[in-house]
Order: sequence, then C-alpha cells, then structure tokens
Amino acid sequence: MMMFLWLPFLFLIPFAILWLARSGGAMGCCSAPHAVNPQSPGGADAVEIARQRLARGEITVAEFEEIRRLIS
Repeated sequence: MMMFLWLPFLFLIPFAILWLARSGGAMGCCSAPHAVNPQSPGGADAVEIARQRLARGEITVAEFEEIRRLIS
C-alpha cells in the first residue's frame, strides 16, 4: 500500500523538470529579454532594443551610441 503513495510523485517529477526547462528554470539563461531576433529585418528593432536596455540601465550612453553607430 505504501508503494502506491509514491506513484503521483513519479508522474510529477518529469512534468516539473519539463516546466523548469521550458521556463528557463532558476538560471534564466534562455530567456534573455535583450536577445536579438535573427529573423527581424533591419536595424530599427535592434536600436529599439538598445534604447530599452539603456532605459533599464543595462548599458551606458556610450555603449548605446556605439551600438547605434554599428547598426547604422
């Protein structure tokens, strides 16, 4: 009888692992908010992303200007 109490946990563990893998888990390595979409055409999106990163304080004004210069 005690053996059957572990069955729900055996089914929940794979789902928990899948959920953590898809959501980035505690590391958050795969869900970077500033990742560039390689399918987006042109540099307008990249400049907007750089502008948002500047607003969040992730990059300095000098880094923003360098990014804008490289994209244009």
